[in-house]
Amino acid sequence: MKPFAVAVMTVTFSVSLLAQRQVAPHDFDQPGEHDTVIAGNQQKQSVTCESGTAVYVEGQENEVQVHGRCRFVRVQGNKNHVWVDQFTTVPVEGNDNVVFVSDPETRYSSRGNNNRFEKAKH
Repeated sequence: MKPFAVAVMTVTFSVSLLAQRQVAPHDFDQPGEHDTVIAGNQQKQSVTCESGTAVYVEGQENEVQVHGRCRFVRVQGNKNHVWVDQFTTVPVEGNDNVVFVSDPETRYSSRGNNNRFEKAKH
């Protein structure tokens, strides 16, 4: 029983920290020629932002690791898992997406159902 109680406390703590960084959803421009677009389903990729580029994750059940300082990381679709290691803004549109962030200052917004933003464990 004790391990379960500790796990619940940890999740609640992580969510409450990240809740302070929520921003109002807004629309972004279409991808530029230097931005990275990962479109499709069930893809596993690792990308690095350079010179303020953006990353677009579009589709279902993708697993994407994003490194470097991005202008933003936009997630559209369902059941995507995205890891972001530096400060940015992460707008999410869709359902059941999980975004793991390393920098607690990262801002996010959510349009959809059951999207989660959690502190990365690494």
